[in-house]
Amino acid sequence: MSRNAHAVLILDLLQDFNILRPLACLIADETAMRVVILVSKRFFERDTQGIWAGELEELAREKGALIVPFQTDVELHAVLTDKYGIIIAGSESNLNAHATSHRIFRLAPPGFLKITLQHGYECVGFLQNREQSLAFGEDVRFAADILCGWMGAEHMRHLRPTERDKLLKTGSTARLRAGRQPPRLAAPAVGTGLVCENLHSVRMNIAGDFKASYMDTFFAFAEAMAKKGRQVALRPHPGGQYVIRNSVKLPGNVVLNNEPMYRVDLSQYAYGISAPSSVLVDMVLAGIPTAVWHDGSDRLDTSHYDGLTHISSLAEWREFAEAAIADPAPFLARQADYIERTGMIVDCDDVRRRFLDLCWAGGGQPAPRRILFVANSEIPTLQLGFFKPLQPLIDSGVIEVELVTESEMNRRKGKGQSDPLQAENWVYDSIQRLRPDVVVFCRYSGPFCDAMVAKLRSRHVPVLYHIDDDLLNVPKEIGEVKHAEHNRPERLAAVTSLLRSADLVYCSTEPLRERFGALGFNTENMAAGTIYCSAEILAPAVERPVRKVGYMGFDHAHDFELVLPELVQFLRERPDIQFELFGSIPKPSVLEEFGDRVTVVPPVRPYSAFLDAFVTREWDIGICPLARTPFNEVKANTKWVEYSSAGAAVIATSGMAYDECCADDCGILIDGTSGWRAALHALCDDPSLRYRMVANAQAKIIRDYSVERLRDQVLTMIDEALRRASHHPEKAS
Repeated sequence: MSRNAHAVLILDLLQDFNILRPLACLIADETAMRVVILVSKRFFERDTQGIWAGELEELAREKGALIVPFQTDVELHAVLTDKYGIIIAGSESNLNAHATSHRIFRLAPPGFLKITLQHGYECVGFLQNREQSLAFGEDVRFAADILCGWMGAEHMRHLRPTERDKLLKTGSTARLRAGRQPPRLAAPAVGTGLVCENLHSVRMNIAGDFKASYMDTFFAFAEAMAKKGRQVALRPHPGGQYVIRNSVKLPGNVVLNNEPMYRVDLSQYAYGISAPSSVLVDMVLAGIPTAVWHDGSDRLDTSHYDGLTHISSLAEWREFAEAAIADPAPFLARQADYIERTGMIVDCDDVRRRFLDLCWAGGGQPAPRRILFVANSEIPTLQLGFFKPLQPLIDSGVIEVELVTESEMNRRKGKGQSDPLQAENWVYDSIQRLRPDVVVFCRYSGPFCDAMVAKLRSRHVPVLYHIDDDLLNVPKEIGEVKHAEHNRPERLAAVTSLLRSADLVYCSTEPLRERFGALGFNTENMAAGTIYCSAEILAPAVERPVRKVGYMGFDHAHDFELVLPELVQFLRERPDIQFELFGSIPKPSVLEEFGDRVTVVPPVRPYSAFLDAFVTREWDIGICPLARTPFNEVKANTKWVEYSSAGAAVIATSGMAYDECCADDCGILIDGTSGWRAALHALCDDPSLRYRMVANAQAKIIRDYSVERLRDQVLTMIDEALRRASHHPEKAS
């Protein structure tokens, strides 16, 4: 038996594709199941325009689905043997029209859970209209184990007693966001309505031939709209294609929209009109005024759409269109009541959860969450803020990550006559290969920023921007080279763009979020973390004499200069104390007088190796001076976390990042340049004071700065980005 469960989907009728595609995308994106699509000979024969063959190829390419055409039972047996999982039909019953799917279900090996979807609001065997009952009867049976319904059994008046126990309330696959695509057609002109034809339906033939009546009214309506300078969009049924198959000549102001439903944004239309059909529900849920056409008598059963506006004559069509354009609110209020009365599950997140639960019950496991990180290089922020807290989930396969860096982009551009296109294509290939669920830009200010976001938007991939400094105002004090690099116009433009376009901006501190608000950015798409850096206790607190004091710095000489005068005085007074600089900060000349008592340890990368190296330095006291600059005012308390976890007591500047963490005797705060010498002496003179301070700090780390807490925070930020992206205007339903 295959190691992974399979999700086998049956394509037989053309309309099956619209029904099954969202589910195929959901399964491919969020489970570890292998998606296999069985395609009947009849499906290809009916696809006379080749529309669905092209869509099928795209689905296979983007989601890795295996497409298997079939004609015989022998071919089906070869595909299904030795596999297990779920097998899904968009239309299956004992009716002749559904014979192919019905037969496949009867042939399926016992390891498959067989699932039939309610493929329309009015659906044979679930909830039928009068014409369906006249044409097919009411003794409809299914070979499925599970029947996925839009509503509960109390609303399914035609579900046989023998089938009721099979019903699982999931909602319609049309409510799944998975696989939705941006429209390829131009947005409709203002005031354009959408008219849908469902002329192949049995209801348009059983009680009478209504096709001519419907189309005659439509043509007259289009002419009336033309006189007002308005267009009308016409949408053929995906299976029937009446106006196309019959080469119906359309008026000049009629725009044909024959796109798959997942490429249509119904909310762009001013109103919608259709003969009785499930597309009415789609238009109602898209939030546009919707009217159902009837024949002017009771010969055509429209009872399941009672509560919607009913129209028949040309005058009623015109009156409805004018009223809908002028004031849609009354229509929308009535439509909301109508949806509530139907009992349909329409919440997109609820429908997604229900279908995923069903997939997992059928043997599928949740797919790893795929996260693509984009950074200028393998920066420490990426390591301490994401990779470190997420590592257990990465190791267990719950999360898959990939990193795209500006450094690698530059390498791929080449030297001399560089080729930016080659680097850009590599970025897009990375996106295509990983198919990320979310992309995290971490302190990113590199090239292709807008192009990447546009590409991700087109694929409905959420964008999270993590930023831990005011990168729009990097001062000269951090170093001339860094200042010049960060302030290049293209870098400032990239940061600005991400701050404005990301679904969520994840700020390292609340002051940083407030800073961006003061700079004119909309902070509604921003959130600040409670903590920035997490830690485990690397060296437990020990009561011992002070032997070594240290400072960690990376070109921030202006911060270190605050403490230098008193540090020099302290070292002169304490010849038994060593001092250590860790990082790329140059050794000040005033420390030369202390000879080998002052050591410099170069930077260590990556971050995990840095922590291992740092704890071996055995600092007793770590100092955290911060110059009072706008740049420093929004920084995080990373040094306090790292010093304390390594067993060092902390002396830090007050009124900046360290007030909260040093409270409760977890550190000593110094206001300005005076007081550092006294604090150092106090800790040297009283080893028990230093010990208690470190013990208090480490208790706070365990309580408030644990790796688990940062992991939860990061996952919460990612979930929030996903949630906000799902409500993005171009994805809204």
